[in-house]
Amino acid sequence: MAIAISTSVRCNSPLEKALTDIEKADFSLIDLLVIDGWVHINTRDLVGNYDDTVSRLDALLQQHHLKPIILNTGVGAQLHQRSEAINAQRMREIDGLTRLMHHYNIQIAAIQPRNTDPQRPYDEVFRDCVATLQEQIAAGKKAGVTFALELHTRSPFETFEQSRRLLEAIPDLPLIYDPSHIVMQRIDLRETEWLMANARHAHLRDAALNQMQVPFGSGDVDFDWVLRALKDQGYAGNFSIEYLETEEFDVLDSSRRLYDKIAQYFPDAL
Repeated sequence: MAIAISTSVRCNSPLEKALTDIEKADFSLIDLLVIDGWVHINTRDLVGNYDDTVSRLDALLQQHHLKPIILNTGVGAQLHQRSEAINAQRMREIDGLTRLMHHYNIQIAAIQPRNTDPQRPYDEVFRDCVATLQEQIAAGKKAGVTFALELHTRSPFETFEQSRRLLEAIPDLPLIYDPSHIVMQRIDLRETEWLMANARHAHLRDAALNQMQVPFGSGDVDFDWVLRALKDQGYAGNFSIEYLETEEFDVLDSSRRLYDKIAQYFPDAL
């Protein structure tokens, strides 16, 4: 069990800047963003230029004395985009991800569900997302790693109804538990306990109504309840502190304070 800080704390900055600032803040474990078209590593580069991409990453991690323990991932195609060519490219990117996970001895990677498709009936979008998720989960199992879906606002799996339907379709689907996407919809966190049974990892930050993040302690995430509920359920996964870079407040200060809160309930994570 361990606590990592996401490179999202510098998601508007190059990877070198992210790692420099994380090291200065005295963290040692990271959750690395590998989301194609965003930051900090593109999955397309794991297909087209794996050796150079990983060599550069190795050098940066060694320079800043940091170790990745989880990846936060999103391949180029949306979950609901499916064709023979798209599926083949998606699997190449997934193979690159599993290769990277083996390189760093990482056992779990989050799947960002990305966006939905408002131009198509939801039933069609849902069907295609399920097919894609089943393929990615199976590819992970074959490679000896776990891909876990993060239920996310503004995605095909935003509401409880959509999430329940998904877990009915894939009952053993591994999940990333993230309460920030719950409280910003004004949903009582106590209604999320049923999701914890499938949780393989947790993303944490404070949030409030219609605000995905606020300074630690100023929002509506009841961390005492969240951490106690996870502990009572025998949660044995790791944690990622997942603040996003902003000029509105010091996300590294909030990250450090949240780190200390997690450690109160899970001292073995230190």
